Amino acid sequence: MLKKISMILSGMVLLLSLSGCNSSKAYTYSVETGDSVKVSLDTSDKYDITSDLPFAISCDGTILSQGIFITSDNYSEYVDVVNADSNATLIDSGSKDGNKYIFWSYNNAEYNYAILIGDSNTGVILANNVSEEAAKECFGRITISIAK
Repeated sequence: MLKKISMILSGMVLLLSLSGCNSSKAYTYSVETGDSVKVSLDTSDKYDITSDLPFAISCDGTILSQGIFITSDNYSEYVDVVNADSNATLIDSGSKDGNKYIFWSYNNAEYNYAILIGDSNTGVILANNVSEEAAKECFGRITISIAK
């Protein structure tokens, strides 16, 4: 009987330790376009996100990126400006989680993502003035969707 209890406790400890490996935090925002947008962040490795606007993504207490909501028209304007401005360098573009995005640097000092949320009129600007690597890490950890 003692051996059986020991095995059950060992299994529970293993389950608890595994559940701590995949942590996230999510907030839902009601934005001016009328959409409710859910923003989730993988918070492993001391990453965190705030609930206020602009929302801030930090690691170990240091703010790396900040996000604001924009309209789909604003997203198109950002795309046009990035393509026309000689101080802007397009780094990447594509789609992630059903959302279109562009990633650019401005004067090699700001690293920004413009994200158009799929099937909506809402987008997000995720701005970072730390580094290209920090911007990519924040973008890789974030999931943005229309709340259902």
